[in-house]
Amino acid sequence: MERALDLLATLSTSETELTLTELASQLRLTPSTVYRLLITLEGRGYIERDRQTGGYSLGVACLDLGNVFLSQLDLRERVMPVMEALRQEYKETVHLGILDVPRMEVIYLEKLVGLMPIVMMGSRVGGRVPAHCTALGKCILAYLPEGVVRDFCSQEGLRSHTPNTITDPNELLQELTEIRQRGFAIDRAEHELGVRCVAAPVWDHQKEAVAAISVSGPADRMNEERCLELGSWVRDAVLDVSRRMGYPEGKID
Repeated sequence: MERALDLLATLSTSETELTLTELASQLRLTPSTVYRLLITLEGRGYIERDRQTGGYSLGVACLDLGNVFLSQLDLRERVMPVMEALRQEYKETVHLGILDVPRMEVIYLEKLVGLMPIVMMGSRVGGRVPAHCTALGKCILAYLPEGVVRDFCSQEGLRSHTPNTITDPNELLQELTEIRQRGFAIDRAEHELGVRCVAAPVWDHQKEAVAAISVSGPADRMNEERCLELGSWVRDAVLDVSRRMGYPEGKID
C-alpha cells in the first residue's frame, strides 16, 4: 500500500509522463515491483498508460477521488453553521459523518466538542465506526435498499460492541423502519458504553441521504425521553439545511 501511494505521489508531481524505468529509478524499487504496482493501479483506473510512448500518468479515478474530496469540503462548509448552532443550543458534542457503503462504516468528517462535561468519546475526524450501532450510521442505512443491508448482514454479520448493540438483522431492519417513520436515529449506548446519540440525515437535491449530523452526550444526560425530544429538534434543524442545499419539499421516498 505504501509503495502504491508513493508511486501515485511521484506521478502527481511530474509534469510529464514517466516510464517504468523512470518510476523504478525515482522510487528506488526494482522494475518488476513497479510493474506489479502499475498493473494493479491501471486496472483500477488510478493510472493510465500511453500505448505509443509507454509513459504513465494519473488516471480518471484520481479525478473522481478529488471530486469526492471537494464535495465533502463543500458539504462541511454548508452544514457547519447548523452544527455550531446545535452545539451552542444543547451544549453537547456534534458530529458530521458520511457512509462508506461497501464497508458499512461511518467516516467522521467533523467533530465539535460539547460545552459541558462529557465522558471520553473515541470519535475523531477521519475515524471510522460501524454503521449498524451508531446513530449517524443507522439514519443513513434506513434509506438504503433493504437488500443492500440484508446482504451485508449475511456476509459480514453484526458485531457486538456493547451489550446494547443490535446483532440480529431482523431487529436492525425493524429499527431502520422506525427511523424512517420518525426521521431520526438513536444510539442507545450501542457503540460506546455511557454514550448516547441522536442523528438525522442530510439530504441532497436528489432526495438522497448523503451524510448525517448527530448530537452525542453522556447517557445520564440523554435518557430516552431526552433523546426523543432532542432527535426531533435535530431532525428539523438538519432538514432546514438540507432544503438550503436543494432538497425539494415533500415526502421523503
